[in-house]
Amino acid sequence: MRLGLYRKVEIARKQLPNMDEEAFRALLRSEFGVESRKDMTIHQLSRLVQLFAESHGVTYTAPARSHNRRVTAHGRPDWIEITDSMPFASEKRQILAIWRKLGYSMTSLNTRCKRAFGVELFVWMQNGEQISTLLSDLQRREKAFEKRQKAEGGGGE
Repeated sequence: MRLGLYRKVEIARKQLPNMDEEAFRALLRSEFGVESRKDMTIHQLSRLVQLFAESHGVTYTAPARSHNRRVTAHGRPDWIEITDSMPFASEKRQILAIWRKLGYSMTSLNTRCKRAFGVELFVWMQNGEQISTLLSDLQRREKAFEKRQKAEGGGGE
C-alpha cells in the first residue's frame, strides 16, 4: 500500500511543473511536519495524495491495459478454430459454416460428434468417412433450411 501511495505522489509531482524538490519539502513541513515521504505514516501519505487531488487538481488514472484482439477458442465458446495443418481442414470449415448458418450452437456440434461418431470434440475428427457423412447430412439440412426460408418469404440472399 505504501509503494502505491509513493507512486501516486510521484505522479502528482510530474503533473505539477512548479512542484520542485524545495517546494515539495516545504509542503511536507507545513502540512505534516516531516522532511521526507519516508517519515510519513500511511494515513499521512493518503492525505497527501488527497491534498494533491483536491488542491492542485491532480488526476490519477490507471494506464490502459493492452487487449489481445485475436479471437481464440478459449475466449469464446461459440468459436472453433480450424488451422490449415488439421486433417480435412476445408471440409471442417464447410461444416462449421453450415452449422452456424443453420443457427446451431458450437457446443452442440461437439455433442453431435460424440453421439454419432464417438469423438469428444469436433476438431479431433480425423476419419474422412465420418467427416463426409456429417458434411452431406448438413448439406441436406441446409437445402431444406433454404427451401423453408424461401417458402416463408424471407429469402435473405
